[in-house]
Amino acid sequence: MLAKSLVATLLSVPATLAVIGLLLAVTPTTGTFAMPLLLMVFPAWLAMAFGSFLVPETKHAAALLVVVTVVALAATALLKYLGLALV
Repeated sequence: MLAKSLVATLLSVPATLAVIGLLLAVTPTTGTFAMPLLLMVFPAWLAMAFGSFLVPETKHAAALLVVVTVVALAATALLKYLGLALV
């Protein structure tokens, strides 16, 4: 249980920031859209941390959070490379 708690708290933070960053990259960054997305960091982090406890095995939860992080960061980088990011 300690390992799953560490996975939930430590790996969900980068996954949350990567997903919120991806959302910020595809939405217009005016004050009306950026601030609500930035305020969603804490609820999104809690949702990812709680969701990792629903995965039965700790290895799978860790792999899932790492995959979410890598995919979100890769999508953000691809959007910026292609010039489609609105940031």
